[in-house]
Amino acid sequence: MCLKAIALTNSQQQEKWCGLLAEREPLMSEMKYNYDREGDVLYISFGRSEHVVGVELGDHLLLRLDTGKGTARSPRAVGLTVLFPAQLLGLGQAPSFTLERLERLPADLRAAVLEVLSKPPVSELLSVRLTLAPEELRIPELVAA
Repeated sequence: MCLKAIALTNSQQQEKWCGLLAEREPLMSEMKYNYDREGDVLYISFGRSEHVVGVELGDHLLLRLDTGKGTARSPRAVGLTVLFPAQLLGLGQAPSFTLERLERLPADLRAAVLEVLSKPPVSELLSVRLTLAPEELRIPELVAA
């Protein structure tokens, strides 16, 4: 199944998106995609909820989730929004983000986001990697004896 509705600026970009989405074929029937060509925004929907919270994961990626607070259920993804996908693919980039932004979230929302990122359907579309970056290394000053 390929998204013919995604009319990107050229057929090469459309083939890239179709290739990426085709790799996720089993989930395609559960997800709905809508591409806004004029705004260059890709909306990916996993379902509906009345209790949706949006979390900006990066400059080009927004996660919509139901935290489960209102229903006492586990957190679940409601959708993803990718800003400027055609532009990013034209530059040869896939959207990426660091989890540093999550530090600013309340602890319960941060936990819900991490849970949602680590399980399908989000984990089927996004790859989460752990990279350790040491804090700034401080070299002690030498004191003359």
